[in-house]
Amino acid sequence: MQCYICSGSMAKVQKDVETTWKGKTVIFKGLDVYVCTACGEEAYEPDDVKAMQYFIEGAIKKDEYPEIMNVAEVADFFRVSNQTVYNMLRAGKLPAVKVGREWRFVRDEIKAMVFGQGQESQSIELVARDNGAGLSKKDADIISKHLSDM
Repeated sequence: MQCYICSGSMAKVQKDVETTWKGKTVIFKGLDVYVCTACGEEAYEPDDVKAMQYFIEGAIKKDEYPEIMNVAEVADFFRVSNQTVYNMLRAGKLPAVKVGREWRFVRDEIKAMVFGQGQESQSIELVARDNGAGLSKKDADIISKHLSDM
């Protein structure tokens, strides 16, 4: 492999990689890194870069949600669309307050819903849509199994 900067030879070594994101330092130990023997430039395997990005986003982003969240932040938290959040609001499934024309959510109440620490009426429910033919026994069994695992 050649260096993309000086065309020198790249040697594969294992080393600890330290990176900073949004003021927080993360150290990845024992990564395979290609280091140019001429200029010292470093290059990483694409899969390693992807894994580092996912780790950083997942580990650090958890604490990024503000105490009072908006619809987009709740959608991101649940990994759903904004429309799904609006549908949950309309169905009374989310605790929220409307401020002017916008909805606001208390982060701890949303987390309590996910982890089952809230009131019974605030728990997230599994909903199956009836296509007119009724729910098949197989689908009902799958839903029952998942509900019992919760």
